[in-house]
Amino acid sequence: MLRFENQQDFIEIDLASQETADLPSVGDAYLTIRVSATGFTGHNDVWVIADALRSFCQALVALERDRRGKACLDSMSPNELRLVVRSVDSCGHMLIEGSTGYEVQHENSRCWHSVDFGFEFDPSQLLKAVSVDWVQRNADPTK
Repeated sequence: MLRFENQQDFIEIDLASQETADLPSVGDAYLTIRVSATGFTGHNDVWVIADALRSFCQALVALERDRRGKACLDSMSPNELRLVVRSVDSCGHMLIEGSTGYEVQHENSRCWHSVDFGFEFDPSQLLKAVSVDWVQRNADPTK
């Protein structure tokens, strides 16, 4: 599981499943998200396209190595997940920010439920993040 935290604030992202080579959507992934930031909490399950996941994982590896730049991830369905992990200064301090949400259908209405979040985290957490098996697998284009 990919996890960033700062005291009580955290985000956890896990890869629940990834489409295999026998399907036209090979590499697309179903992610589970849990977030808690300044007392606001939420969870979501989202699909991301293979290219977006690969790009995010490769950018995360580069961010860990260089301590500058950013790694972004967006869900396949608009607004269900927007995630940015980025450097905030030349000293390598890190920030994660974004939002996750979904529409809830009621009997006579629909409501959008979401959580916006953002917090700084210790950059040493990037080393653990890039060692997560699904991050490594998706960051390496030869796998």
